[in-house]
Amino acid sequence: MKSNKDMERVLTSINKSLKTNLTFGNSESLHMERIITGMPAFDQILGGGLPRQSVVELYGYQSSGKTYLAQRAIAYAQSQGLSAAFIDAEYSYDPEWAQTIGVDVENLVVSRPDTGEIALDVLLALCEAEIDLVVLDSIAALLPTAEASGGMDDQFMGVHARMMNKLFRKLPPVNKKSSVILINQIRAGIGGYITRDALPGGKGQEFFSRIMVRVRRGESIRDEGFNIDARAEKNKTHTPNKTCSIPFYYTGAVDELAELFGVATDLEIISRSGPKYSFRENSAVGRENFIKLLREDKKLSGKVKSEVEKVS
Repeated sequence: MKSNKDMERVLTSINKSLKTNLTFGNSESLHMERIITGMPAFDQILGGGLPRQSVVELYGYQSSGKTYLAQRAIAYAQSQGLSAAFIDAEYSYDPEWAQTIGVDVENLVVSRPDTGEIALDVLLALCEAEIDLVVLDSIAALLPTAEASGGMDDQFMGVHARMMNKLFRKLPPVNKKSSVILINQIRAGIGGYITRDALPGGKGQEFFSRIMVRVRRGESIRDEGFNIDARAEKNKTHTPNKTCSIPFYYTGAVDELAELFGVATDLEIISRSGPKYSFRENSAVGRENFIKLLREDKKLSGKVKSEVEKVS
């Protein structure tokens, strides 16, 4: 077996002759960095945040909270001094709504591409420019040039999937820093005795995405909103199939303490016995009453947050 110094000489020689980047498995360049989303429960199921140099896909039915989660991640990243971009293939971006969520719209890069190819070229260029967080909304809305120039009765089988697969092959070499969020919709599967939900854009996304999160609309929060239920069905960076629930309010207001309560309960930092919730010597009957306790006692909420951060 060659010694470490001998191997270093071998790697140096190969890298010089082939102009490549062979390295050892414990090299710092291989360590994964993450971008915190500012949603503790969501960060928990991801494994500590959005991994850089990676694709995270959020998919689900309409009005389930996919774009909201992505824009919340943008807002928090910007608050930490990071750069962000939003590729609006659905032409649904609203600066007033984004600002309500907390997005710094003056410093957000926004693209509304005419075709899918342009959208993906923009995505590659943003990653090459080392923008920290890039969101594409959505895969399903990407319009291939062939479709754009053709008639409504023309058929273009597989064009969308081939376009996406080309992106996934071209992205890794140029993405040295960015975390990419791809949003996708769900279509009903066709044929067979058992049908499963299908994702526009082909099967390649299921292999190339490092994390895939299914987003569902959960229980209503009175008449004020609903809970966004998220499940990391694929996660190559952390334990898969972890779930979380994030409150969404129709006003766009962010309830950080309700989110903190949710993740602390999931991690059993706040214990539950029937309707009673407890943290050390503090307790209350009912979810809303304990959240009220967190609002009124900043020291208590600080202690709970500290415990959550230790686990995360």
